[in-house]
Amino acid sequence: MKVAIVKQVLDVCGPWTSIRWRDTTPENIFTVWPGKAQFWELTCLFKADWFVISQQQTTDYTRWAVLNHPGHEAVLRGYSRDVIEPEEIPFSDYDLVITVDAILNVPSGGKPLFAYYASEHMDRHYVESRQGPLRNYDLFLDHMMEAPRDLKSLPQAISFPYLRDPDTVRSVFGRERQDAIWVDWRTLATLTLADFDDKWSDTTDAAARRLEEILRYTIRFSGELFRGTYGVNDPPLWGHPRRYLEAVSKCKYYLAAGRISGGGQGLADAASLGCICIGQKDKVYHRMICHPDCLSDGLIGMPKMVRDILNSTDKHQEILAWQDQALQDAFVWGPIGILEKAIRWKRETFATPNQTPVDLLQGIVAGGGKTPHPKQIVAPIVSRSSSVNERK
Repeated sequence: MKVAIVKQVLDVCGPWTSIRWRDTTPENIFTVWPGKAQFWELTCLFKADWFVISQQQTTDYTRWAVLNHPGHEAVLRGYSRDVIEPEEIPFSDYDLVITVDAILNVPSGGKPLFAYYASEHMDRHYVESRQGPLRNYDLFLDHMMEAPRDLKSLPQAISFPYLRDPDTVRSVFGRERQDAIWVDWRTLATLTLADFDDKWSDTTDAAARRLEEILRYTIRFSGELFRGTYGVNDPPLWGHPRRYLEAVSKCKYYLAAGRISGGGQGLADAASLGCICIGQKDKVYHRMICHPDCLSDGLIGMPKMVRDILNSTDKHQEILAWQDQALQDAFVWGPIGILEKAIRWKRETFATPNQTPVDLLQGIVAGGGKTPHPKQIVAPIVSRSSSVNERK
């Protein structure tokens, strides 16, 4: 499956330059990637090319992350490289195009499949997309997992997490493990009653030290990226995701219980790295990944649960095996199956150039029955028998 990922120039996520996979590596791409590692594993899993395009539309996310903060737009425009126009992208070379927000005017028919994530679940575009994809896209990928989980037709909104690539992650990181707990920055923000987009402060550092006293265990954390709102700093923190993942990979445990906001993507990073993950029941990614003994109801019961896990070394391998299976099922094979199914449906719909989609489908269902909509062909999900590498 050949994949392209497209974002706008005023999007803080991902690399800040257009870059082909053939010209980089899982490690080297961090040199042009100054923000969160959010799409890094997806990039590695598909060996995807990235295209940074000129600004096509202003979303709530664009305002919250960039336009509402003096100087942010200048930073993004000043440090971004190889920004192109959408029409310069060779879309026909790809099986799948994933964009960050619905930023393209998608043409009808044929190759490729067009899908998009919404950057922020509080954005109006996210809310609207829950009812169905915008701008003629085939799929809206709902990272908060609130949309239907089964693919029934095209176009459709579907529950779809940020994908993971544990094999690549562990080939790059995790060569040593120490008796320490990495604490999610949002957990520390919760302890200080801060909003999720507040800048890192000395108060947050003090909360981490207090938590270390309560748990009686070594705590590690970082607020480097969040000294700039939405992770925008001048100059950008090139390579920050690599430094962050390297630091987390050295810790045996990852603690995200008690955190505010979001679906819990940071815990998925830690699970890919091979940390024992401790989360909370009201976060969707935590429920999808964590062993039942590692899910907290909130801050009140969290310290005792953490100490129980620290003292139950005989269960650690069971916990890690649970997490690894969850990653493969819910963050690798399941989503890949959905995408391949959707790609096949779309190709079958427009497979015969001399026939309209309706003519083609009438041939498929000849012999009786109601002719389905051109984008509602049903096909079986692919087998899990082939390896991830065979899919790249």
